[in-house]
Amino acid sequence: MLIILLIMAVGLTIGLAVVSRSVTDIRISQEQEESSRAFSAAEAGLEHLLAGGSPGDLPSFGDFNIGVDTRSLGGEGKTSFVFPKEIKAGNIQTVWLVDHTEGGDLGSEFYSGNNLTFYWGNENVDDGSDICPALEVVIIYKDGAGKFQSRRVAFDPNNGRVASNDFTLISKASYPLEDKTFAFKADFTDNEEGTLFPTGEELYAIRIKLLYNVDGAHILGVQGNADLPLQGHCYQVTAISQAETGISSKVEQCQLYKAPPAIFDYVLFSEENLSK
Repeated sequence: MLIILLIMAVGLTIGLAVVSRSVTDIRISQEQEESSRAFSAAEAGLEHLLAGGSPGDLPSFGDFNIGVDTRSLGGEGKTSFVFPKEIKAGNIQTVWLVDHTEGGDLGSEFYSGNNLTFYWGNENVDDGSDICPALEVVIIYKDGAGKFQSRRVAFDPNNGRVASNDFTLISKASYPLEDKTFAFKADFTDNEEGTLFPTGEELYAIRIKLLYNVDGAHILGVQGNADLPLQGHCYQVTAISQAETGISSKVEQCQLYKAPPAIFDYVLFSEENLSK
């Protein structure tokens, strides 16, 4: 009898362990499936917003509640703009100095300030290194005669390079802007030729490019002495399951207004016959 009881106890223990393991495996599989569905729902909501939809007309996603958090980049009341992603060498970035319509076309309200300050470089960068980032800025504007013009400024914190590249030498320090701290800062008044900022003109955009930082990407930001036009939006979409698991998934994407491709900066431009 004792042997039979022991065998039954061992068998019951093994059976309960197998059942418990099976229940756990089923729960994990359900949670993985629910997590995958939550991620798909969040991505679908994000795609809807990036395609021009509004948070108020999100499609239904079954048993998931969708939450949207929208953050403006630049715009009314904001004099600064920090790019949401770090920038690699040679990747041209655009900061618009004119507003956009709801359809994404250029508007008629221009930046009203008389200077712009540029921030770049990660805090730990060595300003004596050959891969320390320099900065090139081209401002595009329309003069009083209605013709598009451009002016260029360039800054380099590496003292050993300025003799050959003819950039303006600037110094490394610690410069906070929004939630970032930058290694370098310069503006149009720092240029060796004096300020090249085109005051009193219709300002359209600045094209910014980091140079020499072939080892990796660096943070980049701009600050004005007046409100900067809206540059785009960042969307954060969260999908939460209404099931007992309460699984949630979150995705985020920033979308800037469309800008000309990099080849734009190398194209010969003429409003008349090219032979002239």
